[in-house]
Amino acid sequence: MAKRSKQNTADKQALVAELLKADGNLTMNQVGKQVRAKFGTQLAYDKLREAFVKAGGKVDERRGPKARGKGKKAKAARKGRKAGRSRENTAAKQQMVADLVHDNPGITMNEAGKLVRAKFGTQLAFPRLKEAFKRAGGKVGKPGRRPKPRTELVDRRMGRRESDQRAFRTRETLKGMPQHVVIVHVGGDVEPHEFGSRGDAESFARRQLEAGVSAGAIAYYERQPMNIKNVSVSV
Repeated sequence: MAKRSKQNTADKQALVAELLKADGNLTMNQVGKQVRAKFGTQLAYDKLREAFVKAGGKVDERRGPKARGKGKKAKAARKGRKAGRSRENTAAKQQMVADLVHDNPGITMNEAGKLVRAKFGTQLAFPRLKEAFKRAGGKVGKPGRRPKPRTELVDRRMGRRESDQRAFRTRETLKGMPQHVVIVHVGGDVEPHEFGSRGDAESFARRQLEAGVSAGAIAYYERQPMNIKNVSVSV
């Protein structure tokens, strides 16, 4: 297997030389694809590069660490460009802020920042923006205050409108009221007895009759809704 690998490598490198001899403008990537298409397997990168360079091919030096900005020189150059561009842009942006405040004293810092970004394509850092804005005489507003927590709890089921809240309280009150009431007249006194069902009320009334209370001294009432239409009252 090792012998076949060496032979295949040699054959692949020979094909690289032939391809470049036929077309010197081929890239190393294109040559590698053609080698793989013929042999079914690719040629190792170092062997491909070796044969490609030996055959006179031009390797693209833009690829690799320098192209990705990982080289020391690339980092230094990028750092220098970034630092110089940042100082220059910051000064220009701050000058624009000063001009905006001078021409329009009522402008807000937020509005000035948006105009700066619209012109330069990037925003000015907030500390720099605030510094230039205050230096130019702009008035920086106080940050908004957070709403105070409510001292009383509000049941969201009641609704937001006052009319909905009144209706909710009415319904809750009616739910708590007894549906069935038995009134017993004893010795000139009136004793109301409340029950949740008609059956309970009837059982109580039956026990009162068995105890000797006359039927005329017992009254039964059932709560019913009153369908009263609007009535205009004149005074």
